[in-house]
This record gives sequence, C-alpha cells and structure tokens, in this order.
Amino acid sequence: MSAETFTLNELKLAFINEDIEKLKELSEKKPEFSSFEEAKEIQSYIKKINTLLYAKKKEIFNEMQKIKKLKEFQKEKNAKNFDFKG
Repeated sequence: MSAETFTLNELKLAFINEDIEKLKELSEKKPEFSSFEEAKEIQSYIKKINTLLYAKKKEIFNEMQKIKKLKEFQKEKNAKNFDFKG
C-alpha cells in the first residue's frame, strides 16, 4: 500500500470508530482493492460513511440551535433582572 491509497480495512476501522479525522484523511486518497467484490464493499462503506457524516452534521446543527436558544433565553433573563421601574 502506498501513502496515496487506503485499504478496505482502514476504511472499516475509521467507520466503526467514527474517526472523522481519519475519514477525512482517507477521503484524500484512492482506494486500493484486489477484487471486484472488495471494490463493491468499499463503495458500500463510502455510502455508509456519507450517511454517518450527514447524521453527525444534523446532530451538530441541532446542538448549535439549542445553544443559540439558551443564549437568547439567558440574555432575556438578564435583561428582565435589571429592568427596575421603581
């Protein structure tokens, strides 16, 4: 295996561990396979990885929305605490 390629086992391991950095690294390389079946399995894992990354993206977006709402709530709460009229 050269530095510019990756194997099915490397791809499987990165997928199973949800190692985003390793998946990014592998995405910049070409797959190395020895049979048509292995190539199809790599293709299948790439589809699974795309699904995983989309789910992670959605999860991060939802968490960011929660943080945004909490910040807005805290800002409103602080504004009400200092709104003395008497």
